[in-house]
Amino acid sequence: MLSGDGLIAARLRGAWDDRSLDYDAAVQLDGRALRIAYDTAEPKVIDLTVAMLDGVSYLDGALTLYATEAGAVVLYDSPHLEGLRHRLEAAVCVFPAQTLSLRAFGSERSAPGSDHDRWFDALLDARRIAEESRTVETQRRAFDADRLERHAQWVYAEWATERFADPADRRALVAELEQLGLGFAAALRQLEHAGLRLRQAPEAQQFHTWRRWTDCVQRTFRAADEAWALFVPVLCDSRGAKGALWRRLINRPRNEGSAT
Repeated sequence: MLSGDGLIAARLRGAWDDRSLDYDAAVQLDGRALRIAYDTAEPKVIDLTVAMLDGVSYLDGALTLYATEAGAVVLYDSPHLEGLRHRLEAAVCVFPAQTLSLRAFGSERSAPGSDHDRWFDALLDARRIAEESRTVETQRRAFDADRLERHAQWVYAEWATERFADPADRRALVAELEQLGLGFAAALRQLEHAGLRLRQAPEAQQFHTWRRWTDCVQRTFRAADEAWALFVPVLCDSRGAKGALWRRLINRPRNEGSAT
């Protein structure tokens, strides 16, 4: 039924598509497809892509595969199952593209050099780690929301320092950028909650939760892209230092301007 390299002989038990199983089996992971052949008297094959897996667990020499739509099966009596568990995680955790659908990212019109690079630097560094790691936990840690928030605050301060000598003007610009970046800050809080859910997810639901977490990462990239589009006119303000008074006026407390 199966042939080639990478075959694992194991014992199979559990339930799949309402069928009880207790057979010797041959298991093969080929790319992103897992095949389990069993029952030599009446040969059958369980075919599933890794996208169908909600989670896997390895405990005491037994590998359990969870798929909500079909059931759960256990493989045991093989020395190769722990390695298969790691290979399955690597096959599942192919980090999806994050920047292809972004409108402002990388466009000549909205990428004034180092400002653009600094704003996206932390996200792109996290993406690189996530693409290289292929493990749920390493990818989750790469997108630490607190670290990304600290980076954003550092960038705001750097931009203000480069543009203004007056501390009041710097504070005003930082306040303006923070206001424009509220959508990104909100996305980071959602990412933080999604990361917590992923860290606490039971093994039976880990891959399912990981997929939802990657959706949240994508929303974070979009929020960063939208914020950058709002930053550009401010950072490229043609009035230069003349814009300082305007920024200080719109960012000062309302009661300051109420006296007559």
